[in-house]
Amino acid sequence: MTHAPLSSPSGGRLPRAAAAGGVLAACAVLFAALGGASALAASGPGKPAPVIAPAPPAVPDSRHYPANELDVRPGIKVRVSPAYPERAARANLSGKAVVRLYIDANGMVERVEVERATPPGYGFENSAAAAFRGARFSPAMKDGKRVRALMRIEVSFDAPSGKAPR
Repeated sequence: MTHAPLSSPSGGRLPRAAAAGGVLAACAVLFAALGGASALAASGPGKPAPVIAPAPPAVPDSRHYPANELDVRPGIKVRVSPAYPERAARANLSGKAVVRLYIDANGMVERVEVERATPPGYGFENSAAAAFRGARFSPAMKDGKRVRALMRIEVSFDAPSGKAPR
């Protein structure tokens, strides 16, 4: 087997040992970057080499994942009981409010948005929003990591029984 002679950047010929030394030097730099001798010592015979985890992303994930994209949905830790609106009670009305909850990676409610309330104008939307601002959830999970979540919740308000409509 014949080998082509290696040349230096200046155009001269390099001995094969010098060329191999450059490769070895590059391997030594990589070896040191990956943990050096401590990584080899940890792996030994019959032990797998340690896995080096990738660096975390430079920018945290600011997306709120909808419930259908989560591996684990947020679970309620501190329950809320929306107050029955006074105006609706005077009118003896039942109603509903639909709210969107933006939950951070620790289970805290960041923001509440009201989608709709029926019938409108009786305070169902304000009552539901105020109650859920104080709710606490277990963190949502996706791919083994805590993530921000977006939940849509419908709250039903039943008219107090025993009162006749006015």
